[in-house]
Amino acid sequence: MFEMSKIDNQKLPQPTNAETTQVPQLLINERIAQLQLAKQDFQEENQISMPKIQRVPYILRQNAQMAKYYTPKMISFGPIHHKDKNLEQGERFKLLWTSMYIEEYSKQTNQLITDQVAHILLSVVVDNLGALKKLFTDDAIGTETSDENLAWMLFVDGCSLLHFMENISKQHLQPLNLKLDQMMHIWRDILLLENQLPMKLLELLKREDVNLDYLMINFHCMGDLKCASKIEHKSVRIRNAHSKKYEIDLEKPTSNFHSMSDDKGSQKRENNKPKPIHVLDFSRCFLTYNPNEEYNGNDINNQQDGVEYKQMGSQGEKHVWLTYKNIRDLKAAGIQVKASKEPAWVWSNISFTSKLFCGELRLPKFTYDNLSSYFLSNLIAFELCPDFRNKLECCSFICFMDYLIDSGEDVKELRLSGVIQNLLMNDEELAQMFMEIGKDLPTIVLNYAWSSDVVAYSKKYIEVRDQIEKHYSNKWRTGFAIAINTHFSNTWSVIAFFAAVVFIPSEFVIPFD
Repeated sequence: MFEMSKIDNQKLPQPTNAETTQVPQLLINERIAQLQLAKQDFQEENQISMPKIQRVPYILRQNAQMAKYYTPKMISFGPIHHKDKNLEQGERFKLLWTSMYIEEYSKQTNQLITDQVAHILLSVVVDNLGALKKLFTDDAIGTETSDENLAWMLFVDGCSLLHFMENISKQHLQPLNLKLDQMMHIWRDILLLENQLPMKLLELLKREDVNLDYLMINFHCMGDLKCASKIEHKSVRIRNAHSKKYEIDLEKPTSNFHSMSDDKGSQKRENNKPKPIHVLDFSRCFLTYNPNEEYNGNDINNQQDGVEYKQMGSQGEKHVWLTYKNIRDLKAAGIQVKASKEPAWVWSNISFTSKLFCGELRLPKFTYDNLSSYFLSNLIAFELCPDFRNKLECCSFICFMDYLIDSGEDVKELRLSGVIQNLLMNDEELAQMFMEIGKDLPTIVLNYAWSSDVVAYSKKYIEVRDQIEKHYSNKWRTGFAIAINTHFSNTWSVIAFFAAVVFIPSEFVIPFD
C-alpha cells in the first residue's frame, strides 16, 4: 500500500466538491480496501512453498494448436475435468479399479472385509478433506462441487490411480481390463497438468507396506521393471526403488525419492529439496535432478526475477551477437555434437569443449514419440504456473533444443550422433514439434520483442551458448574447419590430396646419371 505520508500532498490533484459528490467516500474506501486485499493475497501466495493443482495458464491455452495437449482424451483425475461427458468410459474404469483395489487391500490386511476397508479409506479422505482442498486452486474445484461429492471423487480417483500404477504392464493387460490402446491413452492422460492428484492423497490411500516410489517408477516404465533397472540415475532412491516394491522402513517418507544417499553431504542437500507433489512433478524431478546442486529458495527467486541473468550480463562484456543458427552451422564450423557422457537422462547434462580446430557439444539423450508433445507441453505449463517458483529447467531445455533445430536435417544430425531417438514418422515432424511447443516460451517471446540474446532462462545453458559462440566466431578455427569440410568432404578427395602431395614434388626431382 502506498505510504501517503511520504508523498508531497501539493503534487497530488485535489478533488473538487463535484467529484467528491459523484464518488461517495464509502465507495472509495471499498476500492482502496480491494488494493490492500490484493497485496495481502499476493504476499500469501508467494509464501507458499509448493504450487497448487490448477488449470493450464490461460496464455498457453490461447494457442489453439497447443490446447489439445492439455485436455484428457480417455479419463479424468481430480475435479477439473470430472464432469466431462466425453470421459464417461473412464469413470466406469475408475469405479472398477477402485473396487479391485479395495478387494486387494482387504486381502493384504487379513483383518478387514472389503466394505470395512472402503469405509475406512473414505473416512480418511473426509477427515483430511480440508487439507486436501488447500492443494487445489479455487477455480480447479469450482463452486458447484459439494464437500461430500469432492470427498467421494478423491477417494475413487486416488484408489483407482494407485491400482493402475501398481498393475500397469504392456505385456499383461488383464489386471486392468484394458486393451493396449486404452492403456496408452490413460497413461498419457495421467501425465496432464489438469489431471493431477496430490501426492498427499496417494499417501493417505496406499497400503502401509507399499513403496510409493516403486509405483511411480512402475507407472513411468509401463510395468517394464527390467528397463527401469537399467536406468543409471544419480538419485540412490530412484535406482533402488525398482527392486523394492515394499517399504523396508515404514517411517521413511515415501514421496521424497531424494532422501536416500550414502554420502552425508549429498543426503543433506537432497533432504532440503522439495518433495514431488504429484505424478507430473515426479517426472520433472527425474529429468532435472542434480545431486550436486543445493536447493536454495533465494536462488530460485533471483532467477525468476531475472537477477541471475542481469548479473551475467553486467560483467563489462560486450553484447553477445549469435552468429550460428542451427546444428548444421555448428557442424560446418567443425563442432561435433555427441551424446552426454553422463549415463543419467538429466537435461542439464550439457557441456561444450573447445579444441584447437574443432569443438565438441555434449547433449543429453532423449527419446521422442507420439506422447512427447503431450508430456513436454504439460511440463512447460507446470513450470509456468504463476505460483510455482522454479528455475525453468524444462523450459530452458526445450528452448535450447528449439534454437539448435530449424529443420529435419538438424534432427537427422542429432539422431545420427546418438542424442535423439526419433520414433515419430520422420525428422521433419520432430522439428515441427519443437517449433510448435516452444513458440510461447518466455525466452523466445523475449527474443521476438527485443532481439535479445537470451536462449534459455538458465545459467548453464547461457554459459554453453556463449562458449559455442566464442569458438564459432574465431575465424582461424572456423576457417580451417570450413576448408576441411569443403575440400575433404569425402574419402576420394582425401586420397587425391595425398596423391598430389606425393606426386607433385616427384616431378621436380632431378635424376642423376
